[in-house]
Amino acid sequence: MLVSDLITPKIVERAHRALIAQINDPSSHSHHEFVNDPTVLACFGKEVCSAAAAIAGARTRFAPPKTTYTITVFPNPDPWHWPAPHIDHALKEDAHLIFPPPFLVGCLIYVNSVPVHSGGTVVWPGSHRQLEVLASAHPHEYKYMWELNRDITQASLAAPAEITARAGDVLFYHYLCAHSGSTNTGAEPRFALNHKW
Repeated sequence: MLVSDLITPKIVERAHRALIAQINDPSSHSHHEFVNDPTVLACFGKEVCSAAAAIAGARTRFAPPKTTYTITVFPNPDPWHWPAPHIDHALKEDAHLIFPPPFLVGCLIYVNSVPVHSGGTVVWPGSHRQLEVLASAHPHEYKYMWELNRDITQASLAAPAEITARAGDVLFYHYLCAHSGSTNTGAEPRFALNHKW
């Protein structure tokens, strides 16, 4: 679910400036880093935390994180293509179970606008329902998230959709939502914040 304009422009602009200042190697394709900068964490205001709790079915508003995971995708001269899907928390060594869920709801906060083919998130609509059915029907085969991720294409997923967004938009997603980052063929880096409750 993409929620538009959930964060005020002033907060997003300050976070954007802070993330630009942290770029060390713009020659790489992407940069991932845990950040506890208060200017960046201000993006997780009561509107975001309340929306996340409501989507997850929680009775009270979630607490804002003390650290967030930043995902920066730099411009790339390679042609844009549809990426392969994955689900989060699917590293074999982490041994996350499918049931109960390893997290209730995930979110990506877009700190700058993301036009077509500019590093936007790609999602497979309805995939969370398909994957839940697959895992439930074969509990001995799919106990761990990594096992489901390994066989993700066996669910006959629907056609993927590329998310375009404005600065301040927030993408909330189910823990079994198949998704992926994509190549940034635009002119500017794409900055996003990721957190899971």
